[in-house]
Amino acid sequence: MKKLFLSAAALMCGAVMFAQFNTSDVNQLGSDNDSSVMQKGETNDSDVDQLGVDNTSFVEQHGKSNGSIVDQIGDLNESDVEQHGNSNTAFTGQKGNGNESIIDQHGKENYAETYQGYYSGDIGNDNFSKVEQHGRENQSYVWQNFTANDNDSYVDQKGHENYSKVKQDGDDNFSKVEQHGDNNNSLVFQMYNADDNDSDVYQVGDDNDSYVRQDGDKNKSDVDQDGWYNDSNVYQLGKYNDSEVYQLGFANDSDVDQFGRSNDSYVSQDGWFNDSKVLQDGWRNDSEVFQDGMSNDSYVNQDGWFNDSYVNQDGWRNDSDVNQDGMSNDSEVYQDGWFNDSDVYQLGMGNDSYVDQKGTGNDSDVDQFGMGNKSDVYQDGYKNDSKVLQLGMGNDSYVNQDGYKNDSDVFQDGWGNESDVYQEGWYNDSNVDQFGFWNTSTVNQAGLGHDSVVLQVGAGNTSTVTQMDSK
Repeated sequence: MKKLFLSAAALMCGAVMFAQFNTSDVNQLGSDNDSSVMQKGETNDSDVDQLGVDNTSFVEQHGKSNGSIVDQIGDLNESDVEQHGNSNTAFTGQKGNGNESIIDQHGKENYAETYQGYYSGDIGNDNFSKVEQHGRENQSYVWQNFTANDNDSYVDQKGHENYSKVKQDGDDNFSKVEQHGDNNNSLVFQMYNADDNDSDVYQVGDDNDSYVRQDGDKNKSDVDQDGWYNDSNVYQLGKYNDSEVYQLGFANDSDVDQFGRSNDSYVSQDGWFNDSKVLQDGWRNDSEVFQDGMSNDSYVNQDGWFNDSYVNQDGWRNDSDVNQDGMSNDSEVYQDGWFNDSDVYQLGMGNDSYVDQKGTGNDSDVDQFGMGNKSDVYQDGYKNDSKVLQLGMGNDSYVNQDGYKNDSDVFQDGWGNESDVYQEGWYNDSNVDQFGFWNTSTVNQAGLGHDSVVLQVGAGNTSTVTQMDSK
């Protein structure tokens, strides 16, 4: 009998030692609140607090050591938390009416926080947040506060150690963050009383980084990054600004800053170590940047109204700088090859610059000051060099160089001057200076080592120079 008693005692002790000890705490104050908790596994912990009318909470935990806290204050709020795995943590805080939060965690040590009209005593209504985490050690923070209403946030993380923070203040903001891979980082702030901002971030790969900040009304940002160590920064301040960034490859870097109204920026980079910076300040400026290859660098600075810039670089270590200050200036830059360099500076109204460089080490510098000046530069070959400086109104310069180390300098000061330079071959050199009105110069060089200097002062002068090798 004594032996039987000891055996029963040992069995009871083993049952206690191997008990699963799940914990659930539900507190409801008000009327018609509904809470459902299902726990399967061991040492899971759920805490649900509801204050108000017709609030609904659903908690489902499968695994070990998952923790969930749900705190709802107001009416008609809904919370759904599902945890599958081990040591996942979820917190939902909702204060106001008609808010809805969904948190779905699969894996290990994922962490999610959702605040809707809750933090610092704020009240929000009809906000929606959905967070999905699959993997290990992903982190998501969603804060829709400061009396924010009708905001929507979607966060989808698949992989390990991804980080997302979304903070939306104001009304009707929308944010969507998708991260697939490891160690990706996304920050979205659509600030304070800003309305109708829209941000979409999609990152695939490892160690990509995206930062989006929008202040004002109806700004829109779209960031897509695929690869490793890509970095995107978007800052929009004003109304109706639009930015799109697409990066594919390794360690590409894009920085877009927009201040003003209705500015538009598009950046597409494919390859390794490409770098793009766009700064727009004013109204209805437009910038497009395409870079394909390795270590290409583009800088665009637009200040004023209706300026338009287009940059397309393909190859290795091409460099483009575009500065536009004024109204309705237009710049197009195409570079294909290695180590080509283009600088465009436009100050005034209605200036037009076109640069097309193919080959290696070509260099173009275009400076336009005034109104209605036009410059076209075409260079194909190795280390050709072109400089164009236009002061005044309605001046026109055309430069076409094909070959090796050709050099062209054009300086126009006045009104309606026209210069055409054609150089083909090696080491040809042309210098054209025009001062006055309606002067015309044409230089045509073909061969090796020709040198031409043209100086025109006054009005209506005409010069034609033709140089070529003897047969």
